[in-house]
Amino acid sequence: MTTACSSTDRADSTPIPGTWHVDVERSHARFVAATLLGAVKVSGVFGSLSGSLVVGAQGASGALAIDAASVDTSNRLRDRHLRGRDFFAVAQHPHLRYELRSLTPGTGDLVRLEGDLVVAGTRTTLPLEATLQPLADGGAQIACRTRVDRVALGVRGARAMVPRTVELDVAVVLRPAD
Repeated sequence: MTTACSSTDRADSTPIPGTWHVDVERSHARFVAATLLGAVKVSGVFGSLSGSLVVGAQGASGALAIDAASVDTSNRLRDRHLRGRDFFAVAQHPHLRYELRSLTPGTGDLVRLEGDLVVAGTRTTLPLEATLQPLADGGAQIACRTRVDRVALGVRGARAMVPRTVELDVAVVLRPAD
């Protein structure tokens, strides 16, 4: 598993205390999966996401919700298949969710996220190492890259066409709650 995000050195303090909302216009959730037995890489993006984060002295909690129907690989037939029951089953499970239980500072720009990823009704613990970067406009960005086992996440369709490992790239820009 590989992950990354940016910030200033704050190993002795609570990172980004306060209540935050996801800036949907500046955030992204992307993926890359190899197809045809690894011969071709297909990239995709989820066009709609939302969420919030609360960080205080007692810890952190939050959730990132991704609209599963917003998947876009630039191929309508493939996207329809991804929305179907072989993959995301959007009729029964309209959102992919990352539910955060804790956020702890690491060294330098790194933070450790402890949470669960919920895909098509399957909940999987997914700890992440990310970077936290304060932004000049008062916001903050948490970003990470990781590889996940899609079968362990409950996404089992097209086994011969799509490998088990999928690369994820998620960058969430946070804005202080009003």
